[in-house]
Amino acid sequence: MEASAATEVVIVGAGPVGLTLACDLARRGVGVRIVERARRFQVGTRARGVRGRTQEVFEDLGVLDALRGHAEAPLPSRFYDKDGNTVREAVMYDAPPVPGAPYPGSLMAGQHHTEAVLRERLASHGIAVELGCEFTGYAEDGEGVTAVLRSVGGREEVRARYVVGCDGAGSTVRKRAGISFLGETWERQRMLFGNLTADGLDDSVAHLWAEGPGGMLSLAPMPRSGTWFFTAPLPADGGGEPVSVEAFAKLFAERTGLSGVAFRDPVYLSVYQVNIRMVDRYRAGRVLLAGDAAHVHPPAGGQGMNTGVQDAYNLGWKLARVLRGAPESLLDTYEEERMPVARHVLDTTTARGRHWAASGPAQVADRMVGAFQGKDPFSDVSGLGVHYRGSSLARQLDESIGVRAGDRAPDAHADAGTGERVRLFDLFRGTHFTLLLFGNRPAPDTPAEVRVHRIAGDEAARRYGVEGDGLVLVRPDGYVALAGGAWDDRSVADYLALLAVE
Repeated sequence: MEASAATEVVIVGAGPVGLTLACDLARRGVGVRIVERARRFQVGTRARGVRGRTQEVFEDLGVLDALRGHAEAPLPSRFYDKDGNTVREAVMYDAPPVPGAPYPGSLMAGQHHTEAVLRERLASHGIAVELGCEFTGYAEDGEGVTAVLRSVGGREEVRARYVVGCDGAGSTVRKRAGISFLGETWERQRMLFGNLTADGLDDSVAHLWAEGPGGMLSLAPMPRSGTWFFTAPLPADGGGEPVSVEAFAKLFAERTGLSGVAFRDPVYLSVYQVNIRMVDRYRAGRVLLAGDAAHVHPPAGGQGMNTGVQDAYNLGWKLARVLRGAPESLLDTYEEERMPVARHVLDTTTARGRHWAASGPAQVADRMVGAFQGKDPFSDVSGLGVHYRGSSLARQLDESIGVRAGDRAPDAHADAGTGERVRLFDLFRGTHFTLLLFGNRPAPDTPAEVRVHRIAGDEAARRYGVEGDGLVLVRPDGYVALAGGAWDDRSVADYLALLAVE
């Protein structure tokens, strides 16, 4: 066994969640190794809907423009009943504007593109994913963690301060840490999905057969990838079906009755088993979990990748701050803030999936379109409504302004003292805290790490619910830390003293 040079954080799993965390830590100067058991980067669409809040995260990380270059143009979705009649056609992912949210709709890009732009961004920080490198275990002591990795080069011990498991539902990190993964498996609900070429089908729309045994069969053209993305329910009493183009063609013929449609050249094929599970804790000592390693749920609403990316974004600044000397208790707020979100996602995706399954084709069409256009009865699938009100990191000075500590800080245009209109999200971008001051009340004392802006303009005042004086301290992850209309010289300094870096 060989010993390697030490690093600060070992990230296990190089999907969107692990890559987001690696990018966020790297831009803060944290030493990172990110390892991936697979020997080659995965291809295929998989998680293709990048929701509104995730787009905001990607903008902050500097990858959104690159990802837009891979996004599919929004096409109508055409829903059919069991007889092949069209029951509705609508552009599903083009949501109406939301005040203070620049990206209310979904960006439709294959997951392989999302991962590629994140890897490119990570490479700009001098860090590359280590393929064919498997995490097999660890030992922890008072000073750090010794992670054991295995690759074609042999076994290696890596000394680190923390390990973060972003290695999916079957997480080895979670198992080695002894963290429970509580919930249930829906044994009779399995889906065949993947990418292939379809001949003889109209490629100007996505096709969805909403009625039939086991759930919805769908085929969506992905012109930028040169394939079609499909999902198809497998028979409940099956178990030995091959994962093949022939298996999908058989399901397609049985469900649709269409002739003249042929399938070939699969890019990837997989079977998805519906699970509803989550951990009982996000952390065991110096080991933390994010994404599917911590929570899995039905796919209704497309929340998996997006919830995991937001896990990573919440954890990144906290972990970096602790590594630079902040109290380790700051890491406890990761679980405090993100576990209720995961629990809500499990509850709402389960309810949404059951609701859709119990509906006729026209009702399914209406409810799916409504879910992605902000009219879902269960929850907002955009992620824009996620908040941390009540968190130990959310401090409300008074009730005189509309925005609340723990809220997502909205975007707006304003005059920030330069005489030019600026965008608030441009002020927030980066690794710092941002202090917005409305009105003429004197600024409080602020540490050097805080960027202070005196804000003027009706749009920003409306977004933040400020009529006179207002103070809003925005965290590095874009959530409001401190808010109110009256403050003293120590208000901001006292708050940040709780998170002090030595």
